[in-house]
Amino acid sequence: MSKTMLAGTFGGVGILDIKEIPVPKVKGDDWVLIKNEGCGVCGSDLHILADPPGFEATLGAVLGHEFLGHIVEVGTAVQDFKVGDRVAVNPNMTCGICRYCKAGLPNHCENWTTLGLHQDGGFAAYTTAPQGYLHRVAEDLPFERAVWTEPLSCVVNGTDKIGIQPVETAVVIGAGPIGLLHGMMFKAAGARVIISDLAPVRLEAAKTVGMDVVVNGKEQDLREVVMDVTNGMGAEVVADTVGNQFGNAVKLAARGGKIALFGMIEHATPAVKQHDITRNELSVIGVFVSPYTFPRAIQILESGIIDPSPLNTLTLPVADMQQGIDAARAGEAVKVVIKAE
Repeated sequence: MSKTMLAGTFGGVGILDIKEIPVPKVKGDDWVLIKNEGCGVCGSDLHILADPPGFEATLGAVLGHEFLGHIVEVGTAVQDFKVGDRVAVNPNMTCGICRYCKAGLPNHCENWTTLGLHQDGGFAAYTTAPQGYLHRVAEDLPFERAVWTEPLSCVVNGTDKIGIQPVETAVVIGAGPIGLLHGMMFKAAGARVIISDLAPVRLEAAKTVGMDVVVNGKEQDLREVVMDVTNGMGAEVVADTVGNQFGNAVKLAARGGKIALFGMIEHATPAVKQHDITRNELSVIGVFVSPYTFPRAIQILESGIIDPSPLNTLTLPVADMQQGIDAARAGEAVKVVIKAE
Protein backbone atom coordinates (compact mmCIF):
# COMPACT_ATOMS: atom_id res chain seq x y z
CA MET A 1 0.00 0.00 0.00
CA SER A 2 1.27 3.45 -0.91
CA LYS A 3 1.92 5.87 1.93
CA THR A 4 0.25 8.79 0.16
CA MET A 5 -2.78 9.31 -2.06
CA LEU A 6 -4.26 12.03 -4.24
CA ALA A 7 -7.36 13.60 -2.67
CA GLY A 8 -9.92 16.28 -3.42
CA THR A 9 -9.93 18.50 -0.33
CA PHE A 10 -11.64 21.68 0.84
CA GLY A 11 -9.12 24.46 0.32
CA GLY A 12 -11.23 27.35 1.55
CA VAL A 13 -14.21 29.29 0.19
CA GLY A 14 -14.76 28.26 -3.42
CA ILE A 15 -11.51 26.26 -3.61
CA LEU A 16 -11.13 22.57 -4.47
CA ASP A 17 -7.57 21.64 -3.51
CA ILE A 18 -6.38 18.43 -5.18
CA LYS A 19 -3.22 17.31 -3.43
CA GLU A 20 -1.21 14.37 -2.11
CA ILE A 21 -2.00 13.50 1.50
CA PRO A 22 -1.02 10.57 3.74
CA VAL A 23 -3.11 7.40 3.51
CA PRO A 24 -5.22 7.47 6.71
CA LYS A 25 -4.82 5.06 9.58
CA VAL A 26 -7.67 3.34 11.42
CA LYS A 27 -8.83 5.98 13.93
CA GLY A 28 -10.21 3.79 16.69
CA ASP A 29 -10.87 0.24 17.82
CA ASP A 30 -14.29 0.17 16.12
CA TRP A 31 -13.15 1.85 12.87
CA VAL A 32 -12.10 0.32 9.57
CA LEU A 33 -9.98 1.38 6.62
CA ILE A 34 -11.72 1.20 3.25
CA LYS A 35 -10.12 1.00 -0.20
CA ASN A 36 -12.59 3.10 -2.16
CA GLU A 37 -14.05 2.09 -5.49
CA GLY A 38 -15.22 5.63 -6.11
CA CYS A 39 -17.47 8.45 -4.96
CA GLY A 40 -20.33 10.37 -6.52
CA VAL A 41 -20.38 14.16 -6.74
CA CYS A 42 -23.43 15.49 -4.91
CA GLY A 43 -25.17 18.82 -5.28
CA SER A 44 -24.09 19.54 -1.71
CA ASP A 45 -20.46 19.29 -2.88
CA LEU A 46 -21.22 22.12 -5.28
CA HIS A 47 -22.73 24.11 -2.41
CA ILE A 48 -19.66 23.45 -0.26
CA LEU A 49 -17.43 24.81 -3.01
CA ALA A 50 -19.66 27.80 -3.81
CA ASP A 51 -18.89 31.40 -2.83
CA PRO A 52 -20.59 32.03 -0.46
CA PRO A 53 -20.75 28.38 0.60
CA GLY A 54 -24.07 26.67 1.24
CA PHE A 55 -22.46 24.29 3.77
CA GLU A 56 -19.44 24.89 5.96
CA ALA A 57 -16.71 22.29 5.56
CA THR A 58 -13.61 21.77 7.65
CA LEU A 59 -10.57 23.35 6.05
CA GLY A 60 -8.39 20.62 4.55
CA ALA A 61 -11.02 17.87 4.86
CA VAL A 62 -11.29 15.34 2.03
CA LEU A 63 -14.67 15.97 0.42
CA GLY A 64 -17.14 13.40 -0.91
CA HIS A 65 -19.79 11.43 0.97
CA GLU A 66 -21.29 9.11 -1.68
CA PHE A 67 -18.65 6.38 -1.54
CA LEU A 68 -18.20 2.64 -1.18
CA GLY A 69 -15.36 0.16 -1.28
CA HIS A 70 -13.75 -2.86 0.34
CA ILE A 71 -12.44 -3.09 3.90
CA VAL A 72 -8.68 -3.56 4.01
CA GLU A 73 -8.06 -3.16 7.75
CA VAL A 74 -10.21 -3.40 10.88
CA GLY A 75 -9.84 -2.11 14.41
CA THR A 76 -9.53 -4.52 17.31
CA ALA A 77 -13.15 -4.03 18.43
CA VAL A 78 -14.74 -4.54 15.01
CA GLN A 79 -16.95 -7.64 15.18
CA ASP A 80 -19.56 -7.34 12.44
CA PHE A 81 -17.23 -6.78 9.48
CA LYS A 82 -14.03 -8.30 8.17
CA VAL A 83 -11.29 -7.53 5.68
CA GLY A 84 -12.65 -7.99 2.17
CA ASP A 85 -16.24 -6.99 2.89
CA ARG A 86 -17.73 -4.61 0.34
CA VAL A 87 -19.49 -1.75 2.11
CA ALA A 88 -21.28 1.51 1.51
CA VAL A 89 -20.92 4.16 4.19
CA ASN A 90 -23.59 6.29 5.82
CA PRO A 91 -21.52 9.48 6.17
CA ASN A 92 -23.68 11.16 8.83
CA MET A 93 -22.35 10.16 12.24
CA THR A 94 -24.55 10.93 15.23
CA CYS A 95 -24.02 11.13 18.97
CA GLY A 96 -26.83 8.79 20.05
CA ILE A 97 -27.46 10.71 23.28
CA CYS A 98 -28.97 14.06 22.34
CA ARG A 99 -32.74 14.62 22.57
CA TYR A 100 -33.26 14.07 18.82
CA CYS A 101 -31.23 10.87 18.68
CA LYS A 102 -33.19 9.54 21.64
CA ALA A 103 -36.44 10.53 19.92
CA GLY A 104 -35.55 8.40 16.89
CA LEU A 105 -34.58 11.37 14.73
CA PRO A 106 -30.86 10.81 14.14
CA ASN A 107 -30.86 13.00 11.02
CA HIS A 108 -31.51 15.91 13.40
CA CYS A 109 -28.73 15.04 15.84
CA GLU A 110 -27.46 18.11 17.63
CA ASN A 111 -23.87 16.88 17.60
CA TRP A 112 -23.51 15.11 14.29
CA THR A 113 -20.48 15.11 12.06
CA THR A 114 -20.29 14.15 8.40
CA LEU A 115 -17.62 12.30 6.47
CA GLY A 116 -16.82 14.38 3.43
CA LEU A 117 -17.73 17.64 5.16
CA HIS A 118 -16.39 17.81 8.71
CA GLN A 119 -14.14 14.73 8.52
CA ASP A 120 -12.34 13.10 5.60
CA GLY A 121 -14.60 11.54 2.98
CA GLY A 122 -14.44 9.62 -0.26
CA PHE A 123 -12.68 11.67 -2.95
CA ALA A 124 -9.49 9.67 -2.39
CA ALA A 125 -8.20 6.10 -2.59
CA TYR A 126 -8.79 5.31 1.10
CA THR A 127 -11.23 6.43 3.81
CA THR A 128 -11.72 5.45 7.43
CA ALA A 129 -15.18 4.96 8.96
CA PRO A 130 -16.72 3.46 12.13
CA GLN A 131 -18.36 0.04 11.81
CA GLY A 132 -21.73 1.36 12.97
CA TYR A 133 -22.12 3.30 9.72
CA LEU A 134 -21.19 0.51 7.32
CA HIS A 135 -23.66 -1.41 5.17
CA ARG A 136 -22.79 -4.51 3.15
CA VAL A 137 -23.24 -4.32 -0.60
CA ALA A 138 -23.42 -7.39 -2.85
CA GLU A 139 -20.25 -8.07 -4.82
CA ASP A 140 -22.21 -8.55 -8.02
CA LEU A 141 -23.92 -5.14 -7.83
CA PRO A 142 -22.15 -3.07 -10.48
CA PHE A 143 -20.26 -0.11 -9.08
CA GLU A 144 -22.08 2.19 -11.51
CA ARG A 145 -25.32 1.37 -9.70
CA ALA A 146 -23.95 0.87 -6.19
CA VAL A 147 -22.47 4.38 -6.10
CA TRP A 148 -26.05 5.70 -5.91
CA THR A 149 -26.63 4.16 -2.46
CA GLU A 150 -26.23 7.30 -0.36
CA PRO A 151 -28.33 9.67 -2.50
CA LEU A 152 -31.04 7.03 -2.92
CA SER A 153 -31.17 6.55 0.86
CA CYS A 154 -32.03 10.25 1.18
CA VAL A 155 -34.69 10.06 -1.53
CA VAL A 156 -36.25 7.00 0.12
CA ASN A 157 -36.67 9.11 3.25
CA GLY A 158 -38.74 11.52 1.18
CA THR A 159 -40.76 9.00 -0.80
CA ASP A 160 -41.68 7.24 2.45
CA LYS A 161 -43.15 10.48 3.77
CA ILE A 162 -44.95 11.27 0.52
CA GLY A 163 -46.58 7.86 0.16
CA ILE A 164 -47.55 8.30 -3.48
CA GLN A 165 -50.13 5.89 -4.90
CA PRO A 166 -50.51 4.22 -8.30
CA VAL A 167 -52.09 6.39 -11.03
CA GLU A 168 -51.44 9.59 -9.07
CA THR A 169 -49.54 12.37 -10.81
CA ALA A 170 -46.22 13.64 -9.47
CA VAL A 171 -44.35 16.72 -10.64
CA VAL A 172 -40.62 16.83 -10.04
CA ILE A 173 -39.00 20.24 -10.36
CA GLY A 174 -35.36 19.67 -11.28
CA ALA A 175 -33.98 16.77 -13.33
CA GLY A 176 -30.65 16.52 -11.60
CA PRO A 177 -29.58 13.28 -9.89
CA ILE A 178 -31.93 13.72 -6.94
CA GLY A 179 -34.86 14.82 -9.09
CA LEU A 180 -34.42 11.85 -11.41
CA LEU A 181 -34.19 9.46 -8.45
CA HIS A 182 -37.49 10.89 -7.19
CA GLY A 183 -39.02 10.37 -10.61
CA MET A 184 -37.78 6.79 -10.84
CA MET A 185 -39.11 5.97 -7.37
CA PHE A 186 -42.48 7.52 -8.22
CA LYS A 187 -42.62 5.50 -11.45
CA ALA A 188 -41.77 2.32 -9.54
CA ALA A 189 -44.78 3.06 -7.30
CA GLY A 190 -47.07 3.29 -10.33
CA ALA A 191 -47.40 7.06 -10.59
CA ARG A 192 -47.36 9.27 -13.67
CA VAL A 193 -44.35 11.60 -13.56
CA ILE A 194 -43.91 15.06 -15.04
CA ILE A 195 -40.37 16.39 -14.67
CA SER A 196 -38.98 19.80 -15.53
CA ASP A 197 -35.51 21.25 -16.01
CA LEU A 198 -33.59 23.80 -18.09
CA ALA A 199 -30.46 21.85 -19.04
CA PRO A 200 -30.64 19.81 -22.27
CA VAL A 201 -28.46 16.98 -20.95
CA ARG A 202 -30.75 16.53 -17.96
CA LEU A 203 -33.89 16.65 -20.10
CA GLU A 204 -32.47 13.91 -22.32
CA ALA A 205 -31.57 11.85 -19.26
CA ALA A 206 -35.15 12.16 -18.03
CA LYS A 207 -36.37 10.69 -21.30
CA THR A 208 -33.79 7.91 -21.11
CA VAL A 209 -35.04 6.69 -17.72
CA GLY A 210 -38.68 6.78 -18.78
CA MET A 211 -40.25 9.89 -17.28
CA ASP A 212 -43.77 10.31 -18.71
CA VAL A 213 -43.68 14.03 -19.52
CA VAL A 214 -40.43 15.99 -19.82
CA VAL A 215 -40.77 19.77 -19.72
CA ASN A 216 -38.16 22.24 -20.93
CA GLY A 217 -38.70 25.19 -18.61
CA LYS A 218 -37.14 27.57 -21.12
CA GLU A 219 -39.64 26.69 -23.81
CA GLN A 220 -42.78 25.55 -21.99
CA ASP A 221 -44.90 26.82 -19.11
CA LEU A 222 -44.76 24.05 -16.52
CA ARG A 223 -48.06 25.00 -14.92
CA GLU A 224 -49.84 24.91 -18.27
CA VAL A 225 -48.42 21.46 -18.96
CA VAL A 226 -49.41 20.15 -15.53
CA MET A 227 -52.94 21.49 -15.77
CA ASP A 228 -53.33 20.08 -19.25
CA VAL A 229 -52.13 16.62 -18.22
CA THR A 230 -54.31 16.57 -15.09
CA ASN A 231 -57.45 18.11 -16.64
CA GLY A 232 -57.03 21.23 -14.52
CA MET A 233 -56.71 19.41 -11.20
CA GLY A 234 -53.00 19.81 -10.52
CA ALA A 235 -50.66 17.11 -9.24
CA GLU A 236 -51.21 15.02 -6.12
CA VAL A 237 -47.49 15.32 -5.38
CA VAL A 238 -44.98 18.04 -6.21
CA ALA A 239 -41.30 17.60 -5.31
CA ASP A 240 -38.93 20.56 -5.33
CA THR A 241 -35.46 19.06 -5.71
CA VAL A 242 -33.90 22.43 -6.57
CA GLY A 243 -34.30 24.30 -3.31
CA ASN A 244 -35.99 27.55 -4.36
CA GLN A 245 -39.21 26.41 -6.04
CA PHE A 246 -41.65 26.34 -3.10
CA GLY A 247 -43.82 29.12 -4.52
CA ASN A 248 -44.08 27.39 -7.89
CA ALA A 249 -44.78 24.04 -6.23
CA VAL A 250 -47.82 25.53 -4.48
CA LYS A 251 -49.22 26.60 -7.86
CA LEU A 252 -48.81 23.09 -9.31
CA ALA A 253 -50.38 21.06 -6.51
CA ALA A 254 -53.92 19.71 -6.55
CA ARG A 255 -56.22 20.48 -3.64
CA GLY A 256 -55.30 18.14 -0.81
CA GLY A 257 -51.95 17.49 -2.47
CA LYS A 258 -48.50 17.08 -0.97
CA ILE A 259 -45.43 19.23 -1.53
CA ALA A 260 -42.06 17.67 -0.75
CA LEU A 261 -39.21 20.12 -0.23
CA PHE A 262 -35.94 18.26 -0.74
CA GLY A 263 -33.62 20.78 -2.37
CA MET A 264 -31.68 23.12 -0.10
CA ILE A 265 -30.26 26.48 -1.11
CA GLU A 266 -29.23 28.36 2.01
CA HIS A 267 -29.50 31.81 0.45
CA ALA A 268 -32.75 31.31 -1.52
CA THR A 269 -35.85 33.20 -0.32
CA PRO A 270 -38.73 32.21 -2.61
CA ALA A 271 -42.05 34.00 -2.27
CA VAL A 272 -44.82 31.73 -0.98
CA LYS A 273 -48.53 32.57 -0.86
CA GLN A 274 -49.65 31.05 2.42
CA HIS A 275 -53.31 31.62 1.56
CA ASP A 276 -53.11 28.98 -1.17
CA ILE A 277 -51.60 26.41 1.18
CA THR A 278 -54.43 26.89 3.66
CA ARG A 279 -57.24 27.21 1.12
CA ASN A 280 -56.17 24.11 -0.80
CA GLU A 281 -55.27 22.11 2.31
CA LEU A 282 -51.78 21.32 1.04
CA SER A 283 -49.37 19.22 3.09
CA VAL A 284 -45.81 20.52 3.07
CA ILE A 285 -43.11 17.97 3.86
CA GLY A 286 -39.48 18.74 4.56
CA VAL A 287 -36.96 16.02 3.76
CA PHE A 288 -33.45 15.90 5.21
CA VAL A 289 -30.90 13.14 4.58
CA SER A 290 -31.39 9.50 5.52
CA PRO A 291 -32.63 8.14 8.86
CA TYR A 292 -32.47 4.32 8.83
CA THR A 293 -32.97 4.10 5.05
CA PHE A 294 -29.56 2.83 3.89
CA PRO A 295 -30.47 -0.89 4.01
CA ARG A 296 -33.58 -0.37 1.89
CA ALA A 297 -31.71 1.79 -0.63
CA ILE A 298 -29.22 -1.04 -1.09
CA GLN A 299 -32.03 -3.58 -1.46
CA ILE A 300 -33.71 -1.42 -4.11
CA LEU A 301 -30.49 -1.14 -6.11
CA GLU A 302 -29.67 -4.84 -5.74
CA SER A 303 -33.19 -5.79 -6.84
CA GLY A 304 -32.93 -3.78 -10.05
CA ILE A 305 -36.32 -2.15 -9.44
CA ILE A 306 -34.62 1.08 -10.39
CA ASP A 307 -31.28 1.44 -12.14
CA PRO A 308 -29.79 4.95 -12.04
CA SER A 309 -26.54 3.95 -13.76
CA PRO A 310 -27.57 5.43 -17.15
CA LEU A 311 -27.40 8.82 -15.42
CA ASN A 312 -23.62 8.51 -14.87
CA THR A 313 -22.59 10.89 -17.61
CA LEU A 314 -19.03 11.68 -16.57
CA THR A 315 -16.53 9.44 -14.76
CA LEU A 316 -13.16 10.94 -13.87
CA PRO A 317 -10.08 10.26 -11.72
CA VAL A 318 -9.42 12.41 -8.67
CA ALA A 319 -6.82 14.39 -10.62
CA ASP A 320 -9.52 15.66 -12.99
CA MET A 321 -12.17 16.26 -10.35
CA GLN A 322 -12.35 20.02 -10.98
CA GLN A 323 -13.54 19.28 -14.50
CA GLY A 324 -16.38 17.26 -13.05
CA ILE A 325 -17.35 19.96 -10.56
CA ASP A 326 -17.43 22.54 -13.36
CA ALA A 327 -19.52 20.29 -15.62
CA ALA A 328 -22.04 19.56 -12.87
CA ARG A 329 -22.33 23.23 -11.95
CA ALA A 330 -22.86 24.19 -15.60
CA GLY A 331 -25.57 21.57 -16.08
CA GLU A 332 -23.43 19.76 -18.64
CA ALA A 333 -23.47 16.46 -16.74
CA VAL A 334 -26.20 14.69 -14.82
CA LYS A 335 -24.10 12.56 -12.47
CA VAL A 336 -20.36 12.93 -12.06
CA VAL A 337 -18.52 9.99 -10.52
CA ILE A 338 -14.94 10.14 -9.25
CA LYS A 339 -13.16 6.78 -9.48
CA ALA A 340 -10.53 5.98 -6.90
CA GLU A 341 -6.95 5.60 -8.16
